[in-house]
Amino acid sequence: MRIADLIAEEIYQVYASGKNGILLEMEHRQEWESVEELLRKEYFSDKTVIVIRYGEREYGGKNEYLPTLYEDRGELSAIWDEELYDARPSSYLALALKKYAAKESVGMIMIENFYLLPDEIMMQAVRELLHIIKVGKDASNTLILLTAAPADMAVSGFGGRKLKQIPEELKPYLYTIRGRKPDNRELLQVTDNVLQQMDLQLNDNFKQEIVAYLQGFQGYEVSYLLHRVALQYGKKAFREEKKVLDLISNEKVKLLEKGQLLEWKMVLPMELANMEELKRHLRDSGMIMRQIERAAENGVEVPKGILIMGLPGTGKSMFAQYAASDLHMPLVRLDMGKMMGGYVGDSERNLRNAQRQAEDLAPCILWIDEIEKGFAGSDGAREEGAYLRRMTGSFLTWLQEKKSSCYIIATANKIDGMPPEFFRKGRFDACFYTAMPSEKELQGIIKVHLRKNGRVHVMPKAEEAILDVLHMAAGEERFMTGADASALVSNTFRRLYIDFYSQDKQEMPDVSKKTDYDLEHFKDVFLAEFAKMRVFSETNDEDLVKFYKDLEKANFISVSAKEKDENDKKNVLTNYDRRLKQFIEWKRKEILEVGRGRDVKNDN
Repeated sequence: MRIADLIAEEIYQVYASGKNGILLEMEHRQEWESVEELLRKEYFSDKTVIVIRYGEREYGGKNEYLPTLYEDRGELSAIWDEELYDARPSSYLALALKKYAAKESVGMIMIENFYLLPDEIMMQAVRELLHIIKVGKDASNTLILLTAAPADMAVSGFGGRKLKQIPEELKPYLYTIRGRKPDNRELLQVTDNVLQQMDLQLNDNFKQEIVAYLQGFQGYEVSYLLHRVALQYGKKAFREEKKVLDLISNEKVKLLEKGQLLEWKMVLPMELANMEELKRHLRDSGMIMRQIERAAENGVEVPKGILIMGLPGTGKSMFAQYAASDLHMPLVRLDMGKMMGGYVGDSERNLRNAQRQAEDLAPCILWIDEIEKGFAGSDGAREEGAYLRRMTGSFLTWLQEKKSSCYIIATANKIDGMPPEFFRKGRFDACFYTAMPSEKELQGIIKVHLRKNGRVHVMPKAEEAILDVLHMAAGEERFMTGADASALVSNTFRRLYIDFYSQDKQEMPDVSKKTDYDLEHFKDVFLAEFAKMRVFSETNDEDLVKFYKDLEKANFISVSAKEKDENDKKNVLTNYDRRLKQFIEWKRKEILEVGRGRDVKNDN
């Protein structure tokens, strides 16, 4: 059954139960017009249906932008009413409601875009509406249907202008029905119909992927999107999956930009050198989410998501991208900094709206970036602590009760100050941490960056160069994150390029010799660039110590837990790993001994 059918049926059931004032919160005219058409055809076919639109009509000898009455008999025709002709603009709507709601021949009055009414017109209309709907059908047998912007749109508004919301005195007497987005089955059915009209046949896997990307769109937008692909690229584009998905992605960017709360991220295939335990967990979750209905039939709950805490530059953000690519799911980013509103209640409202929007887009991955920015400090006693507690409670309840296939990946640089409730069972499926990479992990990370286009030719010289850099790093106590390793490779190839093409020659260098040049000079440049770098352990040593201190209190899982457990049992540590461990211990003691003037290393 289509969404419009379900909404029309719900409206009539509410009306038949004795409530004749109903508010439709819908964003687009196409949504409520299809509902109104169904009500007219299926439920009020023997009655007159009146639509009130805010438009241009004559008043006092000139055209004014005012409420206008139309009768709907399959198509709208303006109602010429002599009794209302001389009514003042501010009274026109109230008088029209009073007259036509009392007529037994009128089954339904629909007021479109109620939130656009000027204050004076709305004030008198609300007074009359209260009289009509306050005691339900005892006062009038006419169904009064109002359309208004969804609550989240009324808050964010259009072009920075906030829209009016329904007056508070009217709300208790209205039954509110929100617009709904089609689910997977309906989108698949609509997609099948459109493809059939376009005389296109796609394999089931590709259709399912298209449907996943279409989440968040209304059914009537599907035809436009698929026809636009064909118009822009030709039907052959449907044999090139990337073009179809890219265009839908671009449209989804615009969809999310309206709310300005979520950001659509383009997903590219990527390789991760470490995080094997985290990858394993993701594979298990993906297996359930790909067959979510079958899993539910076997008593398996929908995966909720994971929390990853880690130092900056240790791969948390990259994993969110990797996960979306690996699971073939859209990725949307929620920046907690954007949730913080300027007025009381804004932050809570923003978060609720972002959650609702993410659920509309499911199946998807919701990446909550720097989650600690939104919830740290909720245990405070001051006023801001109170609203943060409400916000935290609302978010945790949603996380606990969420049934949709909106998979959460929350990342945090630190958990200091975050409520302990976040880490209890049932909120996230698991909590992981990313720490300073080991020697083996750094080797893998550097090799991943060397395998990129335009770099792979230096691989024969890479092994020795990497070992030399790590030996230098251990000796100088300059320990790298994954981001440092990436920057080191990038800087090396930048230097090789500049040095080769700036050689003092009358003619341009022979490009064919660039590969030989890189092979010859790679190791020296690699070591020289590392010598110039300021790495994480040099610039953030206090953060490094605090991170490991916080980690001792948290029962988190290492992203490469199995490998580290085996190494600990065998007591196998490379020189780099051993020196890193000692560095952290020494730095911790130095911080404790601040002001005492003691040389911690010599004390040991």
